[in-house]
Amino acid sequence: MRKLFPFSRNKVATRVLLSFVIAALIPVFVLGVLSFHQVSQQLYQQSYDALQKSSKDYGLRFIDRLVLSESALRLLASRIERSSRGLRDQNLFRDQKLQKQFNDLAIITANGQKASLLGDTRMVPELTVQETNVVREGLTLIKPVESDELGLKKIWIAVNYIENNPDAGILLGELHPNALWEADNLGINQLMVMTEMGEPWFNSLPSNQLPTQLMAELIDKYSGRFNHNLGDHAFLGGFWRVPISNMFASPDLIIVQAQSKSLALSAIDYFTRVYPPVILLTVLIVAFLSTKLIAKYLSPLAILKKATERIAEGQFDYQVTVNSRDEFEHLADSFNEMTRRLRSQFEIQSTMAEIDRQILSLLNADEIVETALNRLPAILFSDLISIAKFDAENQLIAAVHTRRDDQRFDLIDQSLPLTDKELKVLETSQGSVLEINNEETLPVYLELLKLNGNWSFLVIPVVVKGQVSATISFAYQQSTVLGKELKTIARSFGDRIAVALSNAAWEEKLYHQAHFDGLTGLPNRLVLYDRLQQEIARATRDAKQLAVFFLDLDRFKKVNDSLGHSAGDELLVHVAEYLSNTIRTTDLVVRMSGDEFVVLITDIDNPRLVSMIAEKVLKAVDTKSVVAGQSVKATASMGIAMFPTDAETPEELLKYADSAMYYAKSDGRANFRFYSTDMTATALENIKLEHDLREAISKGEIIIYYQPKVDSAKCIIGAEALIRWNHSELGIISPATFIPIAEQSMLIVEIGRWVLEQTCEFVKSFTNLGIEPVPISVNISGVEFDRPDIVSKVAEILKRTRVNPDFIELELTENVAISNRESCIERMQQLKALGLRLAMDDFGTGFSSLSYLQDLPLDVLKIDQHFIRELETGINSQAIVRAILALADGLHMQVIAEGVETESQLTFLQDHQCKFFQGFLFSRPIPANEFVKLLLGNEPLVLSA
Repeated sequence: MRKLFPFSRNKVATRVLLSFVIAALIPVFVLGVLSFHQVSQQLYQQSYDALQKSSKDYGLRFIDRLVLSESALRLLASRIERSSRGLRDQNLFRDQKLQKQFNDLAIITANGQKASLLGDTRMVPELTVQETNVVREGLTLIKPVESDELGLKKIWIAVNYIENNPDAGILLGELHPNALWEADNLGINQLMVMTEMGEPWFNSLPSNQLPTQLMAELIDKYSGRFNHNLGDHAFLGGFWRVPISNMFASPDLIIVQAQSKSLALSAIDYFTRVYPPVILLTVLIVAFLSTKLIAKYLSPLAILKKATERIAEGQFDYQVTVNSRDEFEHLADSFNEMTRRLRSQFEIQSTMAEIDRQILSLLNADEIVETALNRLPAILFSDLISIAKFDAENQLIAAVHTRRDDQRFDLIDQSLPLTDKELKVLETSQGSVLEINNEETLPVYLELLKLNGNWSFLVIPVVVKGQVSATISFAYQQSTVLGKELKTIARSFGDRIAVALSNAAWEEKLYHQAHFDGLTGLPNRLVLYDRLQQEIARATRDAKQLAVFFLDLDRFKKVNDSLGHSAGDELLVHVAEYLSNTIRTTDLVVRMSGDEFVVLITDIDNPRLVSMIAEKVLKAVDTKSVVAGQSVKATASMGIAMFPTDAETPEELLKYADSAMYYAKSDGRANFRFYSTDMTATALENIKLEHDLREAISKGEIIIYYQPKVDSAKCIIGAEALIRWNHSELGIISPATFIPIAEQSMLIVEIGRWVLEQTCEFVKSFTNLGIEPVPISVNISGVEFDRPDIVSKVAEILKRTRVNPDFIELELTENVAISNRESCIERMQQLKALGLRLAMDDFGTGFSSLSYLQDLPLDVLKIDQHFIRELETGINSQAIVRAILALADGLHMQVIAEGVETESQLTFLQDHQCKFFQGFLFSRPIPANEFVKLLLGNEPLVLSA
């Protein structure tokens, strides 16, 4: 500032600056003093008025709450008197409104015996003879009782148990503190409620004892205001006497509301803090504006001098800004034009050098195209640049890349045809430039730009091996005259891009031959090893898993022998297409050799999904194909190796997957097996368990247990059917052990249908037992749900058992529901048409999108117990549970929280409007006869500690 505006050597500039500052400072200071005094007086008055009014309003509402509580207590007494069961009728005390008003209810009989209706008898207060007589006379007694909480007394209200019969006893109710005091509605105010004798009933003030002078003033006056120190702080307050002695047997109350003086007068503090900086800011603004005015006449020469120094240093992008509207401004514009021209020449040379360097060092022409898109518009002063790539042999536009206003666009999703005329014009213009304006019929590579208004174009054909491979088009929105020099530069860039496209096409062909299978077009083992190394490194970094599927077509040799090798090749092409269409775009299908394929599955978070993916892959191969005029059905055997469970190198993963594939072939073909060491004890045990499982149902070893589902009142509203295997030799076997075996061996289909049929018979038996039926849910595995006969088999079971389908619920996991969107929704709708309820189990652990979820015809969402288990320690789990509850409410679905084990979990769920629960807190899975006893009411729910 001192360098540009030398005020010390310019007395006029100094005097002008000081005059402006002083003229602005005086009125600001005077106005601030007057404002401070006025605002202080108004704030004091407003605070006193607001606190006095708030005390009176609180007192009136307090009377209303006492009257309402008295009415509720008398109404309860009337209901007890009319009830046939009297005090034994617990339904009278379950009224939620009643529970919100009263913490406890009690009866004091005529002979002085006490009985608590909701809590502990020891909590019921003793009534003096005088208090008892007051109630017997028909008055309502308000009795304060000391409590453990500092500054708060328990308030009991007492009336005659029977209004016209004082000898029947006294009905008492402890008023709920939240409903009585409404402390949460006070906001920033502090509250004290005391009797006219000075006995405090409620106190949120920082001091338990009020100053003597203040206490005397409160007791003597009907209402008023005060300004006193309470504790360590000064308070402003207001008070009002509540005349409740006219309505109840109670002394009058004094309502005191106070507010911290610093808080009430915070605006003054804020004004005190802000006003000095405002003055300073005003001075700075005035100084700044004055400086700008002076600088308008002193700075242009200094700016031009500095710009000349920058140009001498080689900074050609330096621009001069002078807005003096005189000769200095014209001189600055001429200077900027000179630097622009110099900068343009350097930019042209730099861009040419960069493209030449990329041609020599890069194989990818797209990077050269990107360089041209970024840098050429500035060099040739164009408003838009477009590079169109052609497939000259098929006369198609393959891609169009455009840049306008520093934004890049790809304008074509599918190939567009070129006319013979358009190609011929470009071919005849090679070696030169083509100038087009939009008054003419535009060629398709310009028309698709969809530019409105008057545009002119400069088009450079890019020729590779005698064919037009691309065009570079520069568009100008205003009439621009380009000299011969710039057209020569544009042509030079076209030649460079032609060289880049020619080199890239040759290198791409060589790379494809070396890394892709010539028959199927799939990547080969070179690509596989490279990709495996990359994915292993990424899985190690992200702590994830990956799987290698090694497939070998079953009896492929017979196809070659019977139909010929050309038919075999055709079948391999079909299988490659099926596999490529089955996996995700992030996965990889590779042809190893002959009839062997490898599928690489990446980003595995849940290893259980691997079996589902493997089934989809085998199902894709198991498709009839027309080969050499014959219908051929191919199957495959597949081995699976997992990283890092089985191996940590590409070689070992492929080796172990290959070994597992042979084990799958020896086990009947057309299936898959995970890698394990040959015939280990685990393998032998699984084989034995699979054998025993086939006979478990006939032997009566499969047992169905039922785990109750309850509502907030712990009433049973349904149950889930869960299977247990009581092995004759091994005892109880966990479902986590035998369910995967059942799914892999397809026994889960038979077991699932048996469980559904037994559950239907169980629900049907409720009527004979005189039990009101409740819905029972049955789990449907992914293997069973994917079978095309699932709907017909369920319908057959419902028809055979003649059960009411309203009480049968099918539970599907989220992963089952996302396997095939269209068929899944259709199948679920068919099951709903049978009258069944549908629930999504383990919700939150899968990958279904919200748009998909709203299309599923679901009745119930079950929150996965993993999130429930972490409610007490995991903030993320709490957020997920709240989101699921809100989502289900928006979709009008019922929500059941499963895995509830603690009271704190239950409290959290109830606080967030979850109404239905399942878990060990209420009951473990129990046999059918014990569940029937619960429904009959013979035994209570088993609650865990």
